[in-house]
Amino acid sequence: YKLIVDCDTVNDVNDQGQLSNMAHKTKQVFRDQKTTIVADTGYYNYLEIIDVVDESTELLIKPQKGKQNKVASGFDKANFKYDSINDRYICPLGYELPFQWNGKQDGKEYRRYTCEAFDFCGHKESCTSAKGGRAVTRLSDEEVIEQITENTHRQSNIYKQRGQIVEHPFGTIKRHWGYTYFLTRGLASVGTETNLICLAYNLKRMIKIIGVKELLRLLRDRAPLILNMHNVYLSKIA
Repeated sequence: YKLIVDCDTVNDVNDQGQLSNMAHKTKQVFRDQKTTIVADTGYYNYLEIIDVVDESTELLIKPQKGKQNKVASGFDKANFKYDSINDRYICPLGYELPFQWNGKQDGKEYRRYTCEAFDFCGHKESCTSAKGGRAVTRLSDEEVIEQITENTHRQSNIYKQRGQIVEHPFGTIKRHWGYTYFLTRGLASVGTETNLICLAYNLKRMIKIIGVKELLRLLRDRAPLILNMHNVYLSKIA
């Protein structure tokens, strides 16, 4: 129905730190229900992804594209296969990248694997610019990431619906209503403005879906306090 479940206003430069925030808000609305969260690549963040997925929550999200030169040459990390039995990576040419050492960066624990055949494989320039050869890192929870990538690819028909669903509210609010910029200043004020816009959108959307009479009936049955506040407001205006 393209209704807005929840919203938030932040002043971050991108969405990479917002996935778990919005996922937790969503799960508070759909308590004790299995939920499938579909997010675009802008939300892709390993730590955020790990924090979202649990037994009742499925996540579909596409990974960020690798560097163009690596993708074009065929030496993107996605083309390196992990051998869990021998704890090693195998490069696209079949050479081994054995485990070297454990590390931690930005709160992420990882294992590092380094190629030992870069001097004679004949493709070092296409694979890496590092003097010590190509290195691949593997997060401690990388199995979860790999499973999400596989599920997203397998359920591409569901993932493709993301744009149709989420772009509808943006198109309506920004293009049809003309809200292309905020009228207030300050994060708290802008947040309030955002909430009011989303509330107005949902009300108009509900009127379109079920009609005014049915919407009023639902409000009377489930939210009498809201109607009482509304009546008091109207009496003051009168």
